[in-house]
Amino acid sequence: MSDNEPHYITQSKRFCLENGMDPNKVPSPKTFMSEQELSRKRVEYNEILSVISYFSNKVLDALGGTPVLIVVSDSKGYLLDIVGDETIKSTVEELGIKMGSRFTQEDVGTNVISLALQQRHPISLIGTNHYHRHLHEIACYGAAFHYIDGDNLLGTLNIMTPIPFQNPMLLTMLSQVVESIERELLLRRQNRKLNLLNQIMITRTRNGIILINEKGLITEFNQFAEEMFDLTRSSVIGKSIYEFPLTGNYFNQVIEHGKTFENEEIKFTNNGGKLIISLLDVQPVYEDGKMIGVFCQFRDITERYRMEEKIKEAEKKALAGRIAAGIAHEIRNPLTTVRGYLQYLNEQVDENTSELFSSLLIPEIDRANKIISDFLRLSKPTYKQDETITVEHLLIGYIGKFLQSEALLHNVEMNIELDSTTSSLPILCNREELLQVYINLFQNSLHAKGQSSLRIDICTKLVDNKVQFIFRDNGKGIPPSIQPNIFEPFFTTKDAGTGLGLSVSRNIVENHDGTMHMKSNEKGTIFIIELPYAKELP
Repeated sequence: MSDNEPHYITQSKRFCLENGMDPNKVPSPKTFMSEQELSRKRVEYNEILSVISYFSNKVLDALGGTPVLIVVSDSKGYLLDIVGDETIKSTVEELGIKMGSRFTQEDVGTNVISLALQQRHPISLIGTNHYHRHLHEIACYGAAFHYIDGDNLLGTLNIMTPIPFQNPMLLTMLSQVVESIERELLLRRQNRKLNLLNQIMITRTRNGIILINEKGLITEFNQFAEEMFDLTRSSVIGKSIYEFPLTGNYFNQVIEHGKTFENEEIKFTNNGGKLIISLLDVQPVYEDGKMIGVFCQFRDITERYRMEEKIKEAEKKALAGRIAAGIAHEIRNPLTTVRGYLQYLNEQVDENTSELFSSLLIPEIDRANKIISDFLRLSKPTYKQDETITVEHLLIGYIGKFLQSEALLHNVEMNIELDSTTSSLPILCNREELLQVYINLFQNSLHAKGQSSLRIDICTKLVDNKVQFIFRDNGKGIPPSIQPNIFEPFFTTKDAGTGLGLSVSRNIVENHDGTMHMKSNEKGTIFIIELPYAKELP
C-alpha cells in the first residue's frame, strides 16, 4: 500500500486483506445475470447504451492502435457491454469477466467499477493500485454517469489498457466523454418529456391542431383535426399543406412572409360533405431566429354559429312582432272608429247607400282587421314543445356540451351539477329553444365579467313539483336601478345590444309553461328558471 494512493483505494485494499483475500489468487465474479435478465436489462438501457456506443466508437477511433477495452456497467455493477481490443477481451473472459457478471468489492476485490460507483467521480487504478497481483499489469479508468437533473445514478463507463499504454490523459478523456454522455441523456430525457407534454396537449385539446415544417409539409394532424376534416392522419402526414385550398393561402403568407393570423373565421365543406365554420389561428415557429415550421389551430364554432344565427332570427321575429303590434294598434283604432260611424249612419241613409255600407264598406273593414290579426299571429314567435327528454339528457347531454365548448373558448370556469332528485325527471320541451336561453345567459355573463376570472355554475333543484334550473355567475352584477327593466324588449346597457335577449328568453320559458326571474348583487347574478316536468317519458 502506497502513501501516495487515494484513501479509498487504501481502504479497499485493507478490506480485501481483512476479509482474507489472497492477492496471489485470481478472483472472479460470483453473481451473474441470466440470459433473459441480461436481455431485459439491455432493453431497459437501450437508449443509454446507444448513446454510450456512439461516444465509445469515437474514443476507439481517437485511440487507434492503442489496445483498450471499454466496459459499461449498470448502477449495481453488472456488465452490460464490452467493446474494444479482442486480445484484452479474451484475456478478461478467462478471468470470468463477461457480459452479465457483477463486479463487487466483496467478490473481486479492489476494482474500478465498484470504486467508481462508490465515489461518484472519475478514478484510476494503475498497476499496484490493484490488490490482486495478476492485475498489476493493467491500468483501469472508471467514471460513474447519471441523469444530471436528478442525480440518478445509472452506471459506470470504464477503460482498461496494459500498463505500457497507461496515460493520465485517458482519465481526462473519459471524464469528458461521460460529461458528453450525461448531457445527451439529459437532452433526450427533456425532449421525451416535452414530446409527451406536446402529445398530451395535442391529443386532449378539442381544437384541430396541424403542425407544418418550413417546407410546408404536414408533420402533425391531431384527432380533432381528423374529425373536422373527415380525413385520417396517415393520409395527410408528409403531404403539402398547399393541397388544402381553404388554408393554403394563409400558410403561404406565414411561410413566405412570417405573417400571423388570429381568429380568422373560415367556412369550408369537409371531406364528408359537412359544413364547418371555425376560427383559424396560424403563426410561425422560430428557433434561434430561424423559422422551423408553422402552428395551426382550428376552433370549431359551427354549433355556436348556427345558434347565433337562430338567436338573430328569433330577435328579428321578436322585433317584427313588436313593430307589427304597434302598427296594428295604430291602424285598428281608426278602422274601429270608421266601422262604428258606418254602422251608425247605416240607419240614416237611403236604401242604396245602406246596401253599400252593409255589403261592401263594413265587410272590407272587417277583412282588413282579419288581415291584421293574421299578420300578428304570423309574426309572433311560436314555440313547439315537440319532445320529452330527461333533465340529465337536456342539461348534461345537450346544453352542457355546447356551453362547455364555449367556456373553453372564452376561458370561463364552468361547473354543472344536477340534484339527484331531478336527473331522471322528464321535461316536455324544445331543446334548441332552451339552449338559446342558456346562450343568452352565457353571453350576458361574459358582458358582466368582473376583474377576476369568470365562473359559471349551473345546478338543479326540485321545488313544488317543478324543476328549478339555477344559472349563477360571479360577474359584477346588475345595478339595482335597472333590474326592474332587464326583461323589457329593447332595454339594453350594451352598445351593440338589441335588448331582446332576456325578453326572448323569458318568452321561451313562459311558452314552456315556466317562469324566469333574477337576483343580482355586486358578487354576481342568479337566473332561476322553473319548468314543470312531465309525468313520464313516452
